[in-house]
Amino acid sequence: MAHNYSQKLALSLVLFAVVALGASSVAKADSAQLTVPNDSAAIGTGPFANITYVLNGNAIDVTVTGITPFTLFGTGGGMFGFNVVGDTTGLKITNCVNCTAGGTNQEMSTFGNFEFQVDGTTPPGVASFSFTVSRDIDFSNANQLFEPNAAGYAFAAHIYNPNGPENARTGFAGNGDVLVPTPTSTVPEPASMFLLGTGLVGVASGLRRRITNKRNR
Repeated sequence: MAHNYSQKLALSLVLFAVVALGASSVAKADSAQLTVPNDSAAIGTGPFANITYVLNGNAIDVTVTGITPFTLFGTGGGMFGFNVVGDTTGLKITNCVNCTAGGTNQEMSTFGNFEFQVDGTTPPGVASFSFTVSRDIDFSNANQLFEPNAAGYAFAAHIYNPNGPENARTGFAGNGDVLVPTPTSTVPEPASMFLLGTGLVGVASGLRRRITNKRNR
């Protein structure tokens, strides 16, 4: 009886460990925040927008959301700029929501030149937009979208402040975590969470049987 219990408990613990390790590699989510203005008199002091970039298979999903009351705008590649670590061969910007793929190698005010951009609309722009970045050589980590340029910035965006001075409510903002990406956090998939729960149930059942056996002796 004790031998069987030990085997079942060991198997449950192994399952728990495997699932926990697997869940950590399912998806990687990273984030940054636009906090540095090029003209605080026009757009204020921020923070202006949150950026989330998530590894999804071999591509990276990007979401940029303005922090109230700020919105994002810009045409001709001027809404949002970013860089890519490593090879950019075959890079594509797809799945655009509230934005369109923009140009390449454009300067965004004092924040320097960025390898890639996305376009938006004229002011006041949009509260949020999203897109997917892929390339011929697959991405393996979301932080491959965090590549500081010569000015030290990985991201920049065109900002609109509805509460700014009349005729001067626009400007640019760059990320405040210059040269330091946000630590990667794990985002387990539902299937992994189910298996994790199954492992825990197995451990709990084994412990309950052990306690019951002791009481019946």
